[in-house]
Amino acid sequence: MDKLYLIAEAGGSNFAIEADVVESVVTASEVIPVPLAEPRVAGVAALRSKVITVIDTMAVIDDRPASVEKGRSLVVVKVDDFLYGLAVDTVHDVRECSARPERLGAAFEPGWRRISTGVIEIDDHAVAVVDPAALVLAPEAEAA
Repeated sequence: MDKLYLIAEAGGSNFAIEADVVESVVTASEVIPVPLAEPRVAGVAALRSKVITVIDTMAVIDDRPASVEKGRSLVVVKVDDFLYGLAVDTVHDVRECSARPERLGAAFEPGWRRISTGVIEIDDHAVAVVDPAALVLAPEAEAA
């Protein structure tokens, strides 16, 4: 059975998110920093009279402090009934793939392997399938 994936790019690498978990794609308004937030959290932003937590995708992958500027693309997902905006460089397209994700190989960096559920092939290229929950949950929460 074919599955739809949103294809986005962060840090020069394309990745996929299952389209059925994507609420919307928006442009970041002003991102307000949150004191004492985890390093992956760039801050909060307004989205249609709601507040969303903005996660810097590359901060999670590279294990560095988050930084998201106004105008950046956000892939809005719901995890545990909360909305999060995953900051990405570009959103490319929604694509169909009939194959199930396969195991990620050693060619992918550890940060990508940590947040991915597998890999699919899009246009003859291996694309990591990212689990939004792995991006937004703290490592301590993942281990629990």
